[in-house]
Amino acid sequence: MQKFKILILSVLFILPSTIFGIVGFGLNIIQDGAKLGGAVNVEGSGLASATVESFEMEASPAGFGGYLFIDLAGWAVEGEANFTGGLYDFEFKNAFSELPRTDFPWVRGSTAITLKKDVIDFSIPFLAKTALSVGLGANTHSSTPRVSVSMMMDILDIESPTDLVDAEFTPEALKDNLADYLLENLIETSGIHAQLGLRFKLFIADAHINLRYNIVEDVYDDSDSFAEIQFKVGTAF
Repeated sequence: MQKFKILILSVLFILPSTIFGIVGFGLNIIQDGAKLGGAVNVEGSGLASATVESFEMEASPAGFGGYLFIDLAGWAVEGEANFTGGLYDFEFKNAFSELPRTDFPWVRGSTAITLKKDVIDFSIPFLAKTALSVGLGANTHSSTPRVSVSMMMDILDIESPTDLVDAEFTPEALKDNLADYLLENLIETSGIHAQLGLRFKLFIADAHINLRYNIVEDVYDDSDSFAEIQFKVGTAF
């Protein structure tokens, strides 16, 4: 009986360093290190020409999501799904009418799978575990298109730029069919990423700060990459 008690106590002392942290999940807060810049789109010619000018975002998109990871012997496989978005302004003009400067949404839905490895473990007072990790992974993105003359024609059910002359351009008219148009015309792309992460753990409370560099096209204008900062908080056991 005495040997059995010693065995149980030994297991309890070993558990925090061997089993805690094998599985974890939680919420993810994201801040992109890029934003949509300004652009000008012109379609048609002469009196029938129309111009949409979109302006640079005032702030980089931010968002949230969720994550789940499996950790074993310093290696971890992590999956996540996130939504990120922001606002930018645009103006419409043709020879006969003008739409005042109007804000417009940009949204990105993303998924990622990352293989991570702890490279340095160290102690910080009051924290049970602190680790620096590096990771590589794959990602997919679905983002809404930038506003254009063609988009406005589709939303207003106009077939030719010539018909834009008599069209009613109001924010209310554009918003009626906006959601359906954006969902039907999502920009799909995928890429890879590398990241550097710092993990803090106290019992079953778990937090991560990741700096991720995404190599992927068609998310931000003509850029083939963008960075993001992630703050993850959840539980691990």
